[in-house]
Amino acid sequence: MNNSDFSLANQWWELDVQTKNNENFIYKLHSKINNVVYADQDYHYRIIRSKKRGSRFVYLDHLSLEYKAKDLAERTVQLINKEKLLIEGIFRDTEIKIEHEFELRKDSKWLRENITLKNNGKKRVKLGLINLGFKKAFFRQYSGWVDNLDEYKLTAIPTRRFIHYGKDRKKKYFNAQDLLFNAWVYRDDDMPGFCSEGWLWGNSEGGLLICKYNLTQLEFSRFKRFASVLPGRGCEDVYLIFGGASLCKNNPELATTLDPGESYQFGISKYCVYEGDYKNGYYLYRRHLDEEGHTLPKNYNPPINWNELYNLGWINEQVGFFISDNQFELYTLEDLYNEAEIAQDIGAECLYLDPGWNTFMGSEIWNEKRFGSLKEFSKTIHEKYNLKLGLHLMMNIEGLDEREDFYLKNQKGVKVVSDPYINLYSVCTNEKWVQEKSRRILELVKDGVDFLMFDFTDIGNPLENLTGCYSKNHGHEVPMNQQTHAQNIFRVIQNVKKKYPNILIEAHDRGVGNQIYYQHNLPHSFDENWGFECMWNPMQDLISHKAFQLYEYNLAYSIPLYLHINENSDNEKMLQFWWYSSVVRHIGIGGLKDKNSPKYKALQNAITLYKKIKRILTKGIFYGITPTVHLHVDDDSGNGVITVFNLSSRNKNVAIKLDKSKFNLKFQTIEIFTGTNQKIDTLSKFNEHTTILEFEIEISSLSPIIAILK
Repeated sequence: MNNSDFSLANQWWELDVQTKNNENFIYKLHSKINNVVYADQDYHYRIIRSKKRGSRFVYLDHLSLEYKAKDLAERTVQLINKEKLLIEGIFRDTEIKIEHEFELRKDSKWLRENITLKNNGKKRVKLGLINLGFKKAFFRQYSGWVDNLDEYKLTAIPTRRFIHYGKDRKKKYFNAQDLLFNAWVYRDDDMPGFCSEGWLWGNSEGGLLICKYNLTQLEFSRFKRFASVLPGRGCEDVYLIFGGASLCKNNPELATTLDPGESYQFGISKYCVYEGDYKNGYYLYRRHLDEEGHTLPKNYNPPINWNELYNLGWINEQVGFFISDNQFELYTLEDLYNEAEIAQDIGAECLYLDPGWNTFMGSEIWNEKRFGSLKEFSKTIHEKYNLKLGLHLMMNIEGLDEREDFYLKNQKGVKVVSDPYINLYSVCTNEKWVQEKSRRILELVKDGVDFLMFDFTDIGNPLENLTGCYSKNHGHEVPMNQQTHAQNIFRVIQNVKKKYPNILIEAHDRGVGNQIYYQHNLPHSFDENWGFECMWNPMQDLISHKAFQLYEYNLAYSIPLYLHINENSDNEKMLQFWWYSSVVRHIGIGGLKDKNSPKYKALQNAITLYKKIKRILTKGIFYGITPTVHLHVDDDSGNGVITVFNLSSRNKNVAIKLDKSKFNLKFQTIEIFTGTNQKIDTLSKFNEHTTILEFEIEISSLSPIIAILK
């Protein structure tokens, strides 16, 4: 017998590809940090060719059977310069070649993996299933759990239970029983199953971080149960498949169709071991993104936005906000100046106009008939009120008055309604739209706009199961790919940034439910992500813990968030204002107008305190002690801010204990304030040689405490 063993190794990892007469391959992934074997089977190479994507493949994939899937008929393994391992192979009964590379640098804790599929045939190939990944024995029918994996939990990155605009995984993590059962709550939900930007798989001592990185394509990392059926009904061994490459909701789209000679390279998969609880795994993921350039913009100084929406309303809603008691009215120029006066008085730094300033939503044309010239309005806002000016932008289109070729069409050539509630139609982001949208927005910025929000980026209508425009006259593929839609919205952002690099831009997810870093660090990119729609019921979102996804986002991301909140729903202790200001680097507020009300004065006082520590809150490093105890550290000075929140109905004592050296803290005094800028205490005489910071504070119910370390 001829045995071969190809190995990559450094002080942190060992990857062995073992074979016996070019058969019975085993890919063994061993961490030297915690002495855990994370993969111990042959690598899972499976594809299914498809003439037509359809329910049959969804059904078979759902059962994890991969019926008629093609594995590798042959493969070669070679070691390249001691840091790279290259596997090449051909899938059985196909002309699809795989080039599979592992890289383990001598000085790196990260194992990197790249996969490329190539069509060596003479005909176009469509793929209905791609499932490539490490494989680990998990549960044996006749012997039980493997390697104590019943103690392991699976946690999604970058948020645990809630993700994006209120989608709910129902669980903060998945235990071994969930994986064994293949549990994913609400399979009919459009949220991906065990697909996420990354995963933490481990126990209380630490575990494995698995993540996917693809800046220009929609691609996720999946963690998948795979069953091997044994003789007898209900008997099976269960394995886990992770890393590698796969399709999630048919993404990445470009991988599903390969023309003759065409190849597709998937995004990189990365593996690293973390120690401790999930927060350390999240911090590790954040460092990975930081190293890829996903950090704060240079000279970042976001203004405190004042959003007129909460006082002046939105005509399309017709509910929730009214100028008078029972009749909605279009706001006037005078109303906007009144809002600017409130913004100036309360301490805000930018007047932000939500929908209502343009001729119709999505036109991006300033309504001169109602408000006069934008140039004059902007001049007044800047000079008289000393405020910046921000505008809401709409990608989808209100009504039928836009250019005909800007509308998304279905198979019958009919314009697709995106949201009948507000008379909104889906946009086709074709080349003509890109050029005209860019031109209109550049006209706005030329006249003095400082901040832009790109919103309503949806593609198609999920009610029609339509994900792209079918018009043959728009100059795009038919139907338009999600990828094309996202790229073209991004091109508009780039066109604006090229000419006005200093304008601040927040961009919603480009309408495709993408990985949150997607497109961020490309040239002339946007600056901020959106705060997951926690703008309508911010207090309820906080108390219910739905808003905790913002806290978790900050553990995993340095890209700043923008969010505006309705301060009318806050209490007079400013609980809501401070919690969101602690997790959202660019905060917007609104909803108050009675200057004599206690809540108005409380917010005014809170903003006074906020401005004193704004630099640390907006530019400092975020550390989450708990969802209700946050630490912000100025990396240059070592000063910091601790925000502590009592979300309960009773007063409580909270003990703070931090290792100063762990967070690079340097300070001599701690000043403690209420949320309304009332100083409670000053703690001093801290021994700089003492590494542990420890103190206790009593916090009244539904209240914040702000501790300034200086």
